[in-house]
Amino acid sequence: MSIDCVILAGGTNSELGKLEGISNKALIKLGDKEMVRYVLEAFRRVGEIDRIALVGPVEQFEFLKKDYFLELVPEESSILENLVAAIRFLDTRKPLLIATADIPLITAGGTEDFLQKCYPYDLDFYYPIVKKEVCERSFPGVKRTFVKLQEGTFTGGNIFLVNSAMIEPSLPLLKQFIDSRKKPLKMVSLLGAGFLLSGLAGKLSIPELEKRFSSMFNLRARAIISAYPEIGFDVDKPGDLEIMRRLIVAAGEGM
Repeated sequence: MSIDCVILAGGTNSELGKLEGISNKALIKLGDKEMVRYVLEAFRRVGEIDRIALVGPVEQFEFLKKDYFLELVPEESSILENLVAAIRFLDTRKPLLIATADIPLITAGGTEDFLQKCYPYDLDFYYPIVKKEVCERSFPGVKRTFVKLQEGTFTGGNIFLVNSAMIEPSLPLLKQFIDSRKKPLKMVSLLGAGFLLSGLAGKLSIPELEKRFSSMFNLRARAIISAYPEIGFDVDKPGDLEIMRRLIVAAGEGM
């Protein structure tokens, strides 16, 4: 079964953009390529992905269409409105992969692994989580926020798989998850004060979180444990950018 994909690349005047003298963070150069190209190149190698919609300032991304088969959607004034614009543009009934444009280490293999663990896509919401030791082994020095569960200590990813029929009713929730994706405890707090306290004590289990999430938001949700830490590494701060450039250069030298 094929899916469609939305890459969120809206927004101007971010801290990193200002630092680099570029209006949109997704266009910051890493090596000889813009950050968004790494994401596009990974996703176009994923056999399950059919259409890709990139949401952002269309005039700034138009040049990408000569190298990639993608559809550009004009950005609106918020993440929530950008999601609505992309969903209505695609007008799809397929499962929808939602990603941000600032995850240049994302790989086709990591994405395919996530999708395979979601198959047959019969639930409404899938979210990847990565163990702390996996992140720290692969990316020492990268600062991430972790939450301790009964099954281990995890951070969240930067992609989601959503039942397209449930997207518009769930848009406020999706916005909260995108806004909180770097803060797992903030995500847990969305489920109520009791869950936050249990989370701080490390007493929660993944099935408990899935059940609470599903009942609270009237959808069927599952957390997917991923062994691919690049899913959880986004470029948000100057320190992230410095580490990312070092990793990109090292990867190029190793080819």
